[in-house]
Amino acid sequence: MRLSASQALSDDGYRLIDFGDGRKLESLAGYVVDRPSPAAAWAKPAIPDRWNSADARYDLETKKWKFVTPWPESLLLDCGAFRMPCLAKPFGHVGVFPEQFDNWQWLGNPVSTMADSTSGLPSALNLFGYTGASTMALVSAGFQVAHVDAAKPNVQAVSVAGVANGWATPPIRYLIDDAPKFAAREVRRGRRYHTIVMDPPAYGHGPSGRGWQLDRDLWSLLQDCVKLVDPASFRLLLTGHSPSVDQSDVVAFFEQNAAIDTSGLRIASGRSQLTDESGRHLDAGFFVRLETTTDEKCETETDRGSDDSNAG
Repeated sequence: MRLSASQALSDDGYRLIDFGDGRKLESLAGYVVDRPSPAAAWAKPAIPDRWNSADARYDLETKKWKFVTPWPESLLLDCGAFRMPCLAKPFGHVGVFPEQFDNWQWLGNPVSTMADSTSGLPSALNLFGYTGASTMALVSAGFQVAHVDAAKPNVQAVSVAGVANGWATPPIRYLIDDAPKFAAREVRRGRRYHTIVMDPPAYGHGPSGRGWQLDRDLWSLLQDCVKLVDPASFRLLLTGHSPSVDQSDVVAFFEQNAAIDTSGLRIASGRSQLTDESGRHLDAGFFVRLETTTDEKCETETDRGSDDSNAG
């Protein structure tokens, strides 16, 4: 199964215009940016003349943004049920990952679950939460969310996103913390969540300087997440970009895990993609989604043959 996100957003949302030579040309609510994309190294631009229209460009050599047109003071991306602020951030980031659009829709689906006795809302946990688009999707779906990220500016950006959506005091716990350590503590506390979301990096460091390596550390974190969900009713979303771990590895982990009964789960996995104006697909990493189901026959959708995921 592959997901293609770019065509689904409105005119105030995201469009992938073109890609090639290790870069992508994108429209963020009409503001056009040219920035690096390692997944685009294999291709040549399909419409070279369009690149002259870029309002901003991220230069890899200087590691700085260059602006032809000033970045709008309040650039908000329509993400369906919510909006996300877009900023010219370090390393060529813009504060949101549009390839997650289909996952945001999935997170926004109605769920039937026991609400927290104090808040009256179902609970969700967003690990490696970045600037909080998945958190916004969960809040818009009626969840209270524990948002965990190791970087203070990212966690602060979540409250800004909440205000941009008209939520002055949204049901969010803002946590500057190491995601694996936080999950382990939640296990010891006996906490339970209906929905857990994570988008871990391939490599990184927590607030204390502790190193993170996806192919080494993901599995113990997933084991803790299995303990944090209510097996009677839960959802789990994992996304990532790594040459050493893909969706098939994660699906195999769950299928072979004695702590979880996959016979009562619907599992969907594959590659996310962005589609440009020429109809070509740009790979945007893997995803795995698990959810309990009451269907008599559970569905398992996997795409283990992803060698052609970059084919135009």
